[in-house]
Amino acid sequence: MSSVHITPSEPGGSSAERVLAVDLGERRVGLALAEPERPLVEGLPTIDRKALKGKLVDEIRRIALERSVDRIVLGIPLSMDGSEGPAARLSREFEAELTMALGLPVEEWDERLSTEAARTRLREIGYSEREMRSRLDQLSAVLMLEGWLRARTLADEREAGEPG
Repeated sequence: MSSVHITPSEPGGSSAERVLAVDLGERRVGLALAEPERPLVEGLPTIDRKALKGKLVDEIRRIALERSVDRIVLGIPLSMDGSEGPAARLSREFEAELTMALGLPVEEWDERLSTEAARTRLREIGYSEREMRSRLDQLSAVLMLEGWLRARTLADEREAGEPG
């Protein structure tokens, strides 16, 4: 499952914007892409952090350039009470590195339930725990980006005075 249908929207207020979602994990990094000309959020191949030997920012920069990305949405894994734990602090440190290296806007997105939602969906369609490993981070990034796009669409509708 690498693509999920969504309603086309205007991320960040620009209908021509390409947005890359990054779901940062200890071992793997899930990626998803929203493009204005496609009504789908596309799950991109998951990055294995160990294989990169510390060059994660370089790999994301390569992907962002290759895909002509205009904005990054970075998942921040807040605790269930909304507080910031060690993983959220590491994500914020990574955000600073990305911002400096890419020169693109990087927006935070609360992704505390995206992995569990992805796990539930994969389980519902029959994946075993072992089979899920290769798809979990990718689907988490897709769900995270879908949520960000929906929030942007609702904010744009409220700003325009449209019923939401």
